[in-house]
Amino acid sequence: MTIIRFFSSFFILVFLGSFSLPFVAKATSCICYDKQGSCTEIFTANDETTCDANCSQQLVRNYANSEYITNDPEKEEEFSNQCIQANLSTKTDTATSTEDKKTDFITPILGINIPTISFSKIALKNQYLEVNFIGEYISGLYKFLIGVAMLVTVILIMVAGVQYVTSSGGGNVGEAKKRLTNAVTGFVLLMFVTIILYTINPALVFFQPLKIKYVQEVELDKDADGEEGSGVSSNSLKDLKKQCLDVVKQAQSQGTCNMTQGQKFGSPTGKGPNCGRHHWEDSGANWQFQNIKNLDYAAVWGEEIKAPFDGIVSYQKQKDTNNRCGNRIYLKGSGAEITICHAKDFTNTSGTYITSGTSVKKGDTIGHLGGNCCAGQSPPGDWSTAKGGWCNKTGTMCTDPEKNESCSCQPIEQAGNTSGPHVHVSWNPVGGNLLACLEE
Repeated sequence: MTIIRFFSSFFILVFLGSFSLPFVAKATSCICYDKQGSCTEIFTANDETTCDANCSQQLVRNYANSEYITNDPEKEEEFSNQCIQANLSTKTDTATSTEDKKTDFITPILGINIPTISFSKIALKNQYLEVNFIGEYISGLYKFLIGVAMLVTVILIMVAGVQYVTSSGGGNVGEAKKRLTNAVTGFVLLMFVTIILYTINPALVFFQPLKIKYVQEVELDKDADGEEGSGVSSNSLKDLKKQCLDVVKQAQSQGTCNMTQGQKFGSPTGKGPNCGRHHWEDSGANWQFQNIKNLDYAAVWGEEIKAPFDGIVSYQKQKDTNNRCGNRIYLKGSGAEITICHAKDFTNTSGTYITSGTSVKKGDTIGHLGGNCCAGQSPPGDWSTAKGGWCNKTGTMCTDPEKNESCSCQPIEQAGNTSGPHVHVSWNPVGGNLLACLEE
């Protein structure tokens, strides 16, 4: 029984020692402080001496001191927050804000719960997101497997022990010893695999968190997309929208709308018109409602184009580049006339071609939106599509606008001069002032 007691004692010591092995998701930070009180974080140091040396090399004469934190997430987060606050107090142009730090990020939830696996929250440190899910998963899974291996080893030791005890009754002592030795040896190798990996390269067992550059969310507006929009920052866009709204209010109080039967100009997309310098300020518009005769509506490829008012519809497939409008939809009625550019096809919701001369009601589908010119197309040099290099769409080319084809781009003459899909409306002044007729 001496051999049984020896292996049992050895097994217990090894098992307890396995939890101190360095197979962990390492949380290390080397924080460098300069003489102005601001700081940065680097992750190349394996110890305090290396941390100090790296900081000194990075900041040179501006180096003040360093802090090295390892395997202490709470302390690491505390120092990191101090670093962020120091930067906020010394650099007013920093991209990290107190609002950023309050951002909540998603933590993974396992489909099958494993008790030894838990995930820490994503940390935002100095404009970087630190994601340690992979390291924590591997570390937790390793601990779980150690527990499973321990259970299997215990069972094998018990079997070997019973086999050894009964050997006096004719059992095989050598086979019992072999079973016992194999069980313990396999378990020891499993636990000491981290020591082997650490000896080869410490980086193999210390999992550094994945660092992702954090980009602060900025609400984008389709009005500012490409040459069809304002091409301005979000802050300026707010001012432009107010300016556009003021122009519309002025038009509806001072302008003239000649539309009949109580009709108003509705949206061809269900959304409001783009607001920006394009069509509102350029080409002589100068923010004067009397001069604004074109509007753009943000939309996507293949989106249904709705009739803005009751009238008679007609169509024209563009066969050359003499007109920048591309495939055109004409609508005349209710005292107004408009041209809609960049059409993909002239079909209704069921894909049926709408012949020219058909009467339509406001809100009826009168076509679908195009505006993607296929890669390899060569627009005229004075078109903005040529300047912007926008003919880059790949896929099947549309050919016949009288059919609702499954395609992703058009010949340049059918797409027209556009940076991408959008509904362009040109207004005939016979209907009065465009903005005065806009439906609220």
